[in-house]
Amino acid sequence: MNSLQRGGERSRAFSARFFLAAAVMTSLAGCHGKKPESTKVGADGDKSAPVVVPVTVSPVEVRAVQRRVSVVGTLQGFERITITPKVEGRVQAMHFDVGDRVAPGKTLLELDSIDYQLAVDEAQQGLNHELSRLDLKQPPPNDFDIEQLPGVESANLLFNNARQKFDRQKTLLSQNASSGQAYEQAETDMKVAAAALRLSRVNARTTLAAIKHRESLLSLAQQKLSETKVKAPTLVAPKTRSVVPGEFLVAKRMASVGEMVRAFPSTPVFELVMDDVLKLHVMVPERYMSQVKMGLDVEVSVDAYPQEVFPGKVARINPTVGTQSRSFDVEAHIPNPDHRLRHGGFAKAEVIVGTADEAVTVPLDAVTRFAGVSKVFKVSEEKAQEVE
Repeated sequence: MNSLQRGGERSRAFSARFFLAAAVMTSLAGCHGKKPESTKVGADGDKSAPVVVPVTVSPVEVRAVQRRVSVVGTLQGFERITITPKVEGRVQAMHFDVGDRVAPGKTLLELDSIDYQLAVDEAQQGLNHELSRLDLKQPPPNDFDIEQLPGVESANLLFNNARQKFDRQKTLLSQNASSGQAYEQAETDMKVAAAALRLSRVNARTTLAAIKHRESLLSLAQQKLSETKVKAPTLVAPKTRSVVPGEFLVAKRMASVGEMVRAFPSTPVFELVMDDVLKLHVMVPERYMSQVKMGLDVEVSVDAYPQEVFPGKVARINPTVGTQSRSFDVEAHIPNPDHRLRHGGFAKAEVIVGTADEAVTVPLDAVTRFAGVSKVFKVSEEKAQEVE
């Protein structure tokens, strides 16, 4: 290739760059009276017909624009509970499996209850034995009067009789109508009757205490028997929250029929998640601490539903900043009544921290057209570089 040919190619490359720069400047300046042209350059370096690039000018708009903080995080169930039996035993029946929905208080599984039923029967017999000592058929109330018991009543009658005899002997002795020996015997009989009355009252109180103890043993045995039916917990919404506990979703089942579960160390059998409302924990950069407030709106999107936005609210803000990440944790509550959002899912969120009432904006269609023009300019520039 001689110097004349190389000079011609440099001239063509320079022309292509010139037309490209002119088109960009014309588009940015908003000159719509002329249509800039870019030169289409072939692979062999020859010029061909010019490509007409349209330039569109659109007026800017003044409107309200929301200020947003874009973050990412993981969706979590409002409550996640690992269920472990309080008593040990062999699993006899399973009533729910993974993916089922469970209402609070429903029985999840049942353990073999024979041993616990026998313990209840034994405690009941012990209670009946103590009741029979006081001639009772039912445990007495706390304000029960022990003077009504037969043993105490009998001892009280004997004491009253001995006291009357003593009083009579005392009167006779004062009238010299009785001997001192008879008086002393009556006095001794009265003291013995009084001691017997006190003893009967002590025995009655002791028996009543034994009845209370037997009642406690019976209640404990009955409680263990009832705990052979493992149930979903019943939650009470705190006064500081507006979330009302609903149904649980069975996330994991970790036991099977016939398997032996232990109370200590505890054997987990189910993992339940409450997903009527989900929590989204996100880390927000420290510079937004003054803007993020309680109750701000949050818009959440997930890859499973790319065209939808799920609204939520900022519910909690961690008052501390991580020393390594230089960000703070924000918890948002996302209502999930149709259960489409899933616990553990990845989510993108935008926290709406404010609104600019008068912001200068470019219409979206103009931005789209400008992006198309820029693409044409980029292609022309790449081809011009190939020629050079």
